[in-house]
Amino acid sequence: MEESSEQIINIQEGSLQKILNALEQYFTGTNSGNIYDFRKGSSHIHLAFYNILEEFELFLLQVVFENSTLVKRLPDNRADIFYLTLIKEGNIYMQYQNQQQYAEAGSSLGIFLHNGLFTLDSSYSPQMNLRSVNIKFSKAAVEKVIPEAIPLLSSLFADNEPKAYHTHISPEVENMIDDLFFYENVDFGSKALVIGRGLELFTLLMSLIKKRLDAKDLHGLHVDDYNRLLEIKNYVLNNLDQKINMDAICLQFGISISKLKRDFKSLFDCSLGQFYTHARMDEAYRRLKTGKYSVMEVGYDLGYQNLSKFSQMFKKVRGVNPKEVVPV
Repeated sequence: MEESSEQIINIQEGSLQKILNALEQYFTGTNSGNIYDFRKGSSHIHLAFYNILEEFELFLLQVVFENSTLVKRLPDNRADIFYLTLIKEGNIYMQYQNQQQYAEAGSSLGIFLHNGLFTLDSSYSPQMNLRSVNIKFSKAAVEKVIPEAIPLLSSLFADNEPKAYHTHISPEVENMIDDLFFYENVDFGSKALVIGRGLELFTLLMSLIKKRLDAKDLHGLHVDDYNRLLEIKNYVLNNLDQKINMDAICLQFGISISKLKRDFKSLFDCSLGQFYTHARMDEAYRRLKTGKYSVMEVGYDLGYQNLSKFSQMFKKVRGVNPKEVVPV
């Protein structure tokens, strides 16, 4: 496999055994007790799994891939199964219908909650350290341990349709995640400590999500909302030389301005205007870096009539003057 090639791993969502079967199909790792470990070259997969209850499982994942890797997660198509992903370190691109969205430790996209109908693939950059806590649970399992959370789940996923939520990791949640990775390596009582802390973390997360929902600070996106937002994103990326016209976009894609602002922020963790500006500067950086274009050509091509304003915005976003990017 060439260094630039991408490896693709197919994993059927469902039981823990299906996940292990998939890993063993692609990697010659070792499976000992509740630990799966694979090391080869600079690639490393470490998965610690804990069955808390039937259909209530906790996973601690640490991974580094030598090459770009796409994990294709095949859905279990169960509306009563839910997945919580908490990014502790690194970043990951969650792919939906061939589009990517970014989730990163320390950002407002650090927690991702979706149901079993919402299919996501995960794209890992080469040589990137990722640590995450993952919890898979069913409504029936939650009802046994935290029955108070059932009305919350019913509210979040009321229509049994593909739906997902993003939110940020609080300092208290961050500390609990640290504890989980620490407890995994203690000499005595490791499993009991991780499970106990894991249940405490899950309870805190449910409480945190409820508070943010009550405060109208949590917005779920239906599958149709995702499709529309991804179309809007592509429209913006294909028209970086034009000024953003919110009214025209809303009219074209059949969405109100208030909903567009709310949904775009929920999915991309920024406003549409911020996304547009950063995308323009990213494209400017890419062109300048090739050495094929002058600062004047790039600025005018991206719709700037005033090159000083282009240079000011470029430095604000990229941290350097555009002339400094052009190869000598």
